[in-house]
Amino acid sequence: MSSLLRYQFINYLRTYQYVPPFTIFILCLVVNYTFVPNPILDSYSFTSLILFFLMGWFTVTLFHAEDEGQKLITTLHAKSPTHYNIGVFIICGLIAFSLSCVSVFYPILIDAFFEKPTPLHIGLGFLSHFSLSILAIALTALFTREIVNNRQNTWWGVISILIISVVIATLKNNIQAGLLWLLPPVHFSLEIMSIGDQIEVVPNVFYWHFAWIIIYAFLIITLFFFLVNRRRK
Repeated sequence: MSSLLRYQFINYLRTYQYVPPFTIFILCLVVNYTFVPNPILDSYSFTSLILFFLMGWFTVTLFHAEDEGQKLITTLHAKSPTHYNIGVFIICGLIAFSLSCVSVFYPILIDAFFEKPTPLHIGLGFLSHFSLSILAIALTALFTREIVNNRQNTWWGVISILIISVVIATLKNNIQAGLLWLLPPVHFSLEIMSIGDQIEVVPNVFYWHFAWIIIYAFLIITLFFFLVNRRRK
C-alpha cells in the first residue's frame, strides 16, 4: 500500500491540478487575515467552509489524476480497484489534515486574533476544518468518474451537493428533525463554532456532533464502494 500511495501522490504532483485549489486556499487565508485582529471561532468557521469547498476540488482532481488507460495499469499493480480507491481516499485525508493544520496555525503565527487562542480554541478549530474536509471528500467521491460517466456531470454534481449541504445548514430550523439527521451535517460544525470565543469548557454534545460528521462521511464512503462494486458487476 505504501508504494501505491507514493506513486499516486507523486503522479498527482506531476499533474499540477492541485495548483488552482491550493492557490485559492492560500489567497483566502491571506485575505481573511489581512485586517487584524479577528474573532477566533468565527474566523475558523469561515475558513473551514472555504476548505469544505476546496477539498471537493482536490478530491475530483485526485480521482481523475490518471487517464483511463494509465489508471487500468495502476489498478492491476494495486491488485484491486478497491485498493486503488482506498489509496486515493488516504491521500485526500492527508491533504485535508495538512490544510486543516495550516488553517488553524497560520493566524496564530501572525497574531491575527483579538486574544491568544487557548488549546480549546485550537482543538475546536482543527475539528471544524478536518471534519468538514472529510465530509467534502466523501460527498464529492459520489460524483467522480468511478460512478458518474460524464465529466461535466461530475463537476455540476460536486458543486451542487456542496452548496446544498451549506444551504441545509442555513435552513435547518425549517427541516424536520428526523430528516435533518439524514442530510449532510454541516450545520453541526457551524453551530459549534458560533458559540463565541468566551467558551471555557466544551460541552460533551459538541464532541458527539463532530463524531457524527465523521461517521456520516464514512457511511457515504461505504456507499461509494458499494456503488462502485455494483457498477462493475
